[in-house]
Amino acid sequence: MVRAFLFFCLLTLVLNMQAQEEEPYRYENTLKATATITPGIMLNQKQTDIYINGELEYFTDNKISIRGDAFWMAGAQQKPSLLKDNSAIFFGGLYHFHKNRFDYFIGLQPGVSFTKPNATNDVYATPQSGITVKVTTTYDYKIIPNFSPITGITFYVSNYFNFFLNVRYVYARYYGYEGSSINLDEFRISGGLGFQIHTTKKK
Repeated sequence: MVRAFLFFCLLTLVLNMQAQEEEPYRYENTLKATATITPGIMLNQKQTDIYINGELEYFTDNKISIRGDAFWMAGAQQKPSLLKDNSAIFFGGLYHFHKNRFDYFIGLQPGVSFTKPNATNDVYATPQSGITVKVTTTYDYKIIPNFSPITGITFYVSNYFNFFLNVRYVYARYYGYEGSSINLDEFRISGGLGFQIHTTKKK
């Protein structure tokens, strides 16, 4: 009975996709949202950051959309990690290339990062007494401007659901770390299930 029900659901989905193969699922006044876990691979540091990522996107027409992304840094795979926090928000425009149910896009999103490196510990030995002294240096939160080219693909399963894959490059730099700076450049890769609604009827 369960197998028959699953087969019926799968058959219904396939027939629905075939019937609507040429129908575009994204058009003017469509609102799209996603939430997922995103790894950030730092290009100049041996660290992979883990973010919780949310996205909200609005299509002004078939080809153009405006999109905002928020990343909350939940931690890093490596311990100890270089960064205590590197959360960020981005906002910008995307250009879309549609092919049936597939939506390929490119775009650019400037933004800001809220960055704080972890404290560093240095040990010094005084030459006269030989006593070792441990010095801990802490760093401030800083709001850092950044920019992020982004590309990806979305496959629209139905009028309300989609699967997506995004790849973005983030350029940012933290100044004032150990008398120098930290290059925070990252590749961030995200994917999963998304949702969309049509705020107006299709013209």
